[in-house]
Amino acid sequence: MKRPFLILALSLSVAGAGIFTGCNQKGTPDEKTKATATTQTTTDSTSMATADSANTTSAVAPSPSAQAPAAAASQKFGYINSAELLKIMPETKRAEANLEAFVKNLEKQFGGLQTEYQTKITEFQSQEKTMIDAVKETRIKAIQDLEQRLQQTQASGQQQVAKKREDLFKPILDKAEKAIKDVGKENGYDYIFDTNTGSFVYAKESHNVLSLVKAKLAIK
Repeated sequence: MKRPFLILALSLSVAGAGIFTGCNQKGTPDEKTKATATTQTTTDSTSMATADSANTTSAVAPSPSAQAPAAAASQKFGYINSAELLKIMPETKRAEANLEAFVKNLEKQFGGLQTEYQTKITEFQSQEKTMIDAVKETRIKAIQDLEQRLQQTQASGQQQVAKKREDLFKPILDKAEKAIKDVGKENGYDYIFDTNTGSFVYAKESHNVLSLVKAKLAIK
C-alpha cells in the first residue's frame, strides 16, 4: 500500500561539562605552608560538599539521558506485510479473476486485428508482382491504416487494463487500510510499519507535527 506517513524522529543529547580552577600564591615559606594547608582544607570541604550535593541530586531526580529511553519504551510499534494481507483477502481473488477475464477479452479483440493484418501482408506479398501501381498503392494504404489501428488498439488496451485494475483494487486497498488504522487506534499503537513498502501505514494523530511546523514557518 502506498500511503506512507512522514515521520519526524527527534533525538536529544545532553552533555555535561566540568570546570577546573587553580590558584597560584606567592609569599614566604611559612606563608606558603599556611596557604597550602588552608587551601587543602578548603578543597577537602568543597569536595565533600560537592559529593554530598551530587548524591542528593542523583537521588532526587534521574538524569535526562535516563528519562529518554523510558519515554521511547512507552511507545508501541507494530508491523505488517501489506502484500500478504492483500493476498489472503477474498476480495483480491475475485478482483484478479475479473481482471484476467477482462484482459482476455481485450486480447481476443486485438488478436483478431493481428490476424487480419497478417493476412493482408501475406496476400500483398504473394500478389505484388502482378498488381498494377494503382492497386498496389491501395493495398499498401489499407495495410498502413490497419497497422495504425493495431498500435492505437494496443495503447488503448493498456489504458483500459490500468483503469480496470484501479477500479477493482482501490476498494480492497481502502478496506485493508481502514482495518489497519482501526487496529492501530483500538490497540493503542503509535506507529504501524509496512514491511512490504518500507513505510508507515498508521501513525497516531497526536504525533502529527504539521501544526507545529506551520507555526515555525509562520503559515496560517
